[in-house]
Amino acid sequence: MFRLASFTDEISHDLEKACRTCREFGAAGAEIRGVWQTPSQKLTDAQVRDIKRIVSDHGMLVCSLASPFGKCDLESAQEVADHMDILRRCSEIALELDCTLVRGFAFWNRGKRDKPWEQMLRAYEPVPGILEEKGTILGLENEAACYVGTAHDTRAFLDSLGCDRVRAIWDPANHVQDPGGDSIPAYPDGYELIRDDIIHVHVKDAIVAADGSRPNVFLGMGIVGWEEQLRALKDHGYSGYISLETHVNAQSFPSEWQARYGHLLTGEGREGASKVCLAWLRDALAVLA
Repeated sequence: MFRLASFTDEISHDLEKACRTCREFGAAGAEIRGVWQTPSQKLTDAQVRDIKRIVSDHGMLVCSLASPFGKCDLESAQEVADHMDILRRCSEIALELDCTLVRGFAFWNRGKRDKPWEQMLRAYEPVPGILEEKGTILGLENEAACYVGTAHDTRAFLDSLGCDRVRAIWDPANHVQDPGGDSIPAYPDGYELIRDDIIHVHVKDAIVAADGSRPNVFLGMGIVGWEEQLRALKDHGYSGYISLETHVNAQSFPSEWQARYGHLLTGEGREGASKVCLAWLRDALAVLA
């Protein structure tokens, strides 16, 4: 059975508080993107040691280092080179945290729909060697603002890359938010395309609104189909983490949930919304048990 995790900075940049909240709702994994207002790639050695201690003290594990690797301009050789250094540094940090998974992307698309596959593959040429040297795995996240935004983009890129150390981080809400994903639903079609390569899952929800916008919404209120997706992950024997990436604010809390979850809307920033989403996931997972 898979395990529950959360992006800690969606709850709080105070890691102690974030970990306490995670444990309250049964999350055993911490996904580290930013801590103490410091992004993952800029964490100092001392901060990394503190993260390791705090996460361990709460009986948790770091499940992914959510680096920004690959969120750069493909046309800029300097930016691409800088991001290879980010991958190296984040791989080192991940290993210090007893984690082998580093999250990454495949270049800003700047609104372009055509995919420059050959140029992307050339830019990724150093990646397998870096991962082999460091002993880490790159989780390629589908991201609507990047060239790999959908399940079929992920399938095409992984097949062309042909590297066992590059796997898929499946974010079905990002698939929904990429217009290129409109041709197939995130579940079951998108999921089936990449399920054998999924190493990690990000959990948030989204809709396609009447005005054409694609906002995030509270879990279960969008078109991802999370109940079915979670059932499929269990049935297919997925044993990694599903990691909450809240991406919604208390202001969009559905009024019909007030009686059940309204008391959880406490704290600053997205803390309350994160608690609601963790509670929703806890309840959804209880049905699968």
